[in-house]
Amino acid sequence: MKDYYLILVFSIVSIASIEIQAARILCVFQMPAVSHQATFKPISRTLSLRGHEVIAVTPHPINDSTLVNLTEIDTSQDTYPIISRHRFEFFMSKSLTIQSKITKIFAMYDEFAHAILGNEQFKEMYLDESQKFDLIISQIYISPIMFALSAKLKAPIIGVSSMGGWSGTHVAMGNPNPPSMYSEMFLPYNGDLTFYERIKSTLYFVWSRLYVYFVAMPRCDAVARKFLGNNLPYLADIERNVSAVFLNINPILYTPRPMVPTVVPLSFMHIQPRKDLPKDIKTLIEGAENGVVYFSLGSNVKSINIPIEIRSLLMQVFAELPYKVLWKFEGEELPGKPNNVIIKKWLPQQDILGHPNVKAFITQCGLQSVEEAIDRETPMVGIPFIADQEMNSIRLANWGVLRQINYLNTSKDELVKAIKDVAENPDYRENIKKLRRLLQDEPMSGIEKAVWWAEYVIRHKGTTHLRSPTVDIDWYKYLLLDVLSVLIIIPMLIIQVALLIVKVGNKIKTKTE
Repeated sequence: MKDYYLILVFSIVSIASIEIQAARILCVFQMPAVSHQATFKPISRTLSLRGHEVIAVTPHPINDSTLVNLTEIDTSQDTYPIISRHRFEFFMSKSLTIQSKITKIFAMYDEFAHAILGNEQFKEMYLDESQKFDLIISQIYISPIMFALSAKLKAPIIGVSSMGGWSGTHVAMGNPNPPSMYSEMFLPYNGDLTFYERIKSTLYFVWSRLYVYFVAMPRCDAVARKFLGNNLPYLADIERNVSAVFLNINPILYTPRPMVPTVVPLSFMHIQPRKDLPKDIKTLIEGAENGVVYFSLGSNVKSINIPIEIRSLLMQVFAELPYKVLWKFEGEELPGKPNNVIIKKWLPQQDILGHPNVKAFITQCGLQSVEEAIDRETPMVGIPFIADQEMNSIRLANWGVLRQINYLNTSKDELVKAIKDVAENPDYRENIKKLRRLLQDEPMSGIEKAVWWAEYVIRHKGTTHLRSPTVDIDWYKYLLLDVLSVLIIIPMLIIQVALLIVKVGNKIKTKTE
C-alpha cells in the first residue's frame, strides 16, 4: 500500500507544471463515518507524501508511522457518541421529509463543532497566534461552521465533501442552481423533473434558503464565535469566500450541470489497488459452486439495526437462492440464519467485489460502495435506505447496472427474482464494464486533481480571481426582476397614456360636434 501511494505521488509530480515549496496544511474532517473518511484520508496522506506538513483533525486517524509529515488529532471519542445519540441512520431514512433531515444534520454538526473546537489539543493549536497555515481543508456536509477557521487563522480554505454538494453549497459558490433542474441531493430526482417534482423542489428551495438565512446560519455563526472569538466576519460571508469546493461527483450519478471553476468534481478517491483476499474468505468464495452474492449496507446503515421484518424477509430470500451469501453483519449471531449464509462483522469489500465468482452485490447504494462496485465491475441490487442512496440507485438502474428494490413494499418473490436476474443476466455485467470505462476515462485521477487544486490555492493564496459574480449579486438582480419590472411597467404606462389620450380626444371630439 505504501508503494501505491509513492507511485501516486510520483505521478502527481510528473504532471505538475509548477513547483511549490512545502506548505503547512490543516485538515478538519468532522463526520465519524468510515465511508466519509475513506474519501478524505487519501488527501491528507498524499499531501504529506508530497512534502507538505499536514495536521489532520479526524475521527479516523491513518496511524501510519511512516508518514513523518502527518500529525493527527483523534476526535473519535468525542464525535462517535454524537452520531450515535442523534441516530443518524434513522433520521436520514427515505421515509422522512427532507426538511426534517436538513434540520437534524445542522443540529448534529453543531454538536460536532462543539466537540472538535473544544478538543484541548486542537484548541491549543488554533488559539496559538504563532501557528501559521498556508491552507485549510475542511469537510463540508451542509454546516459551514469549520469555515470560520479560515478567518481565525487567516488562511485560504477548501471545502471537501464525500458526496455531492447540497443546494446551499452551490448557492454560496455561485453555481447556477435553478430548482426546476437541480433539486437537493437527498431528493431522488434531478434533470427532467415532472410538474409535481418541480413544485416540491421549488418549495423546498425557498424553505431551505429561509431556514438557512433566519435559523441555521445565525446559530452556526454563534457556535463559531463561541470558540473562535467575535473578531470574525459573519459566517455566511466567510462561506462565500471559500477558495474551492471538492465534490465527489460524476456526470453519471449527478446530472451534468454548469459549474464555476472553483467547484472541482472528484471521484473514485478511495479506490485501492487489488489485493489478495484473506485465505478463509478466498476459499469460501472459490468453493461456491454457483457463485457468491455479497450483501453489505455500508458503514452508516447497519444490518443489525434494520427493522426485524426486513431482516426476516432477507433471510427467507437468501434461503431460496442457489448461491452462497456473504453478509456483512455486525452481530455475533444471526438467529434463523440459512445454511448458505455466512456472516462476518468486517469484510474487505473492494477485494471481494473484485473476485470473478462474486455474481452480484446487494447494496444500500452509498456512493463509496457504488464506486467500488463500478471499479470492480460487479452488478448490483440496490436497496436504498438513507441520504443520497435512492438517487444513486435510480440513476444506476437507468444505466442497466442495477435492479432497484423498495424495502418498504417489496415481496420475497420480487427480491429473489431481482437477485437472480442481476447474478445471471450477462447484460448487467457488460453494462457495468462500459460504465467503468466511461467514468474512468479522465485526464487526471480524483486525488491528482485534489492535490493540484490544493497547491494552486496555496500558490495564489486563494482564488479571488476565480470568484463567480453570482456570489455577490442581489437576488432580484439575478432574477432580472428590476429589468422585467421596467420592461413590463413602461409599456403598460405607455399603453395607459395612449388610451387616456384617445379617451380624452374622443371626449373633445364629442363636445365639438
